[in-house]
Amino acid sequence: MDSEPTAEWSIRATSVLEPVTCAKRRLSASLSVNEFAMSLAADELEAAAREATAWMAANKCPDVVLGTRIAWMLNTCDEVVLNAQLAIAKHSADIEAVIGRLGDLLAIIDIYSQTLNAS
Repeated sequence: MDSEPTAEWSIRATSVLEPVTCAKRRLSASLSVNEFAMSLAADELEAAAREATAWMAANKCPDVVLGTRIAWMLNTCDEVVLNAQLAIAKHSADIEAVIGRLGDLLAIIDIYSQTLNAS
């Protein structure tokens, strides 16, 4: 496979995914602040992931493996948002477990985001 189209796509994708990674970092930091901060950060992550997903749909990655990993990352963002929203809405009795789960999901996003950096 010609790596030039993938390299060009990766450069564009990096700028499209930057708001996602920034929102992910804010959500991660908000876990130790309060529910309001977590809610705002979750909303930001949801919007950034939605925009990136739309861009991905319109700009297919020439490398199927890389494209799949980025899609998984964006799907994990959706799961993070859902878990954060449920934790806030239900005022979970076991908030430590929920925060732990969110931390695990956020770590998965970090792993997938390194995929693009490595390409």
